[in-house]
Amino acid sequence: MKEIRKDILTKKDIAYMMDPSVLKLDTTIEDVRAMVELCKKYDCGTCFCWPCYYPELVELLKGTNTAFGTSLGFPSGQEATATKVQMAEYFMTMNPVENDMVMNVGWLKSGKYDLVLQDIKAVREAVKGTSMKVIIEAMLLTDDEIRKACELCIEGGADYVKTGTGFSANPTTLHHVKVITDTVGDRAKVKVAGGVRSLDTLLKMYKLGASRFGIGCASAEKILKEVDELGESIDINKITIDESEL
Repeated sequence: MKEIRKDILTKKDIAYMMDPSVLKLDTTIEDVRAMVELCKKYDCGTCFCWPCYYPELVELLKGTNTAFGTSLGFPSGQEATATKVQMAEYFMTMNPVENDMVMNVGWLKSGKYDLVLQDIKAVREAVKGTSMKVIIEAMLLTDDEIRKACELCIEGGADYVKTGTGFSANPTTLHHVKVITDTVGDRAKVKVAGGVRSLDTLLKMYKLGASRFGIGCASAEKILKEVDELGESIDINKITIDESEL
């Protein structure tokens, strides 16, 4: 995906940075169709749903400007590596642009870094030629664990470090984003997911260095309506972040 780093953001820019999703436990094909209509309306960058709907999603996205993305090992990340690889190989038959895999956070917290790295590398090999994000579930980690997770993502070949699945009780915070962006620098890009429900949050996280945002459909539409209320463009230099938020 093309990344947008600008001082002035338009509504089209913000919509492109959004990756809407329908990933509730009771998601229906009607929800998937509604998500695609939202993406078509605003030209969102990528969208995500459960794997059982991928064949339909691929067809629905034809002729749109929105790319097909997959959720791999989602939401637990604790499948066997061989299972993740099999999933990745199946997903690749549908020509995704993005593959978002979930790190095995249990292995990370147990200090089994070799296994975490092997897991990431195996999926990276299976999804050659696509953009790969590794979801670290930052809200379950200490700052030191976040830094270690980021290093493993980069060593494993990830294009992005992604903050969360959205399934944890706590949201991604500005502090999480700052720890990640400070750690990865320009070695990887950052995607935020889990808790981005307002334009203010999105813009502050963008200012800290995040470049993509996984957002539920309802929140995505709400945020884009907030952009309308502010006018045609937003000056990032005018967005302030209080030290207490970090």
